[in-house]
Amino acid sequence: MGSKSLFVKCKTCGKDMSSKASTCPSCGAKQKKKLKKIYWVGIVLGVLFLIGIMNAPDKSNGVDSPKTNVTIKSTNSNAVADSIIKPENQVLFEGVISKYISAYKQAKNELQKSSIRSKRSVELSNSINSLEIKNWAGTINELSTNTEGKAILSIRITPSIEVKTWNNALSDIVANTLVEQNSPLYNQLMELAVGQKVIFSGYFFNSDEDYAEETSLTEEGAMVNPEFLVKFINVIKN
Repeated sequence: MGSKSLFVKCKTCGKDMSSKASTCPSCGAKQKKKLKKIYWVGIVLGVLFLIGIMNAPDKSNGVDSPKTNVTIKSTNSNAVADSIIKPENQVLFEGVISKYISAYKQAKNELQKSSIRSKRSVELSNSINSLEIKNWAGTINELSTNTEGKAILSIRITPSIEVKTWNNALSDIVANTLVEQNSPLYNQLMELAVGQKVIFSGYFFNSDEDYAEETSLTEEGAMVNPEFLVKFINVIKN
């Protein structure tokens, strides 16, 4: 392994001088010494140490300091509009009707179909125990007026089940389901539209044949796409 030279050239006058001398004996110029490698290594290690301290998590309380990236949940009320929970009575009502829609479609003859309608009526009366409708959820399927300007309303609560008023004054003589102009309910309906999701209250009409009165002209309509008569009291946007 070769040894380093004992002499170096003066950077000012160019004459030989001792490598350990700090001043040239010939011209008196001061000589700058090269920093040793270990000095640079020390500097690099020191910088890395400082960086490590600055980036280390704060554990003074035994808990890592919070990160700056935070997930923020949306507070938009429209985001949860479709996830509203239906009242228990509505769920029970829809369950019974849907059950007998399937049963009717699978019936082999008219005798079976007639029996299925009777069974549905009994199960409805045993399940919902009340003809009252309170804060049920649905979508407006029809919103119009008759020749007298009274409001006609139909609300779909499932793809196959509707609750509705009569659509003509003659049929409505007894039930009085059509909505009078200038009534509080009529004013509510003026702000709504077909396809809009709503929350509504009211009541069904009792029926010996269906428990809740159904308005279809045929048995098949009453069982497969039933339309139940309702006296609406309150209808608001969902």
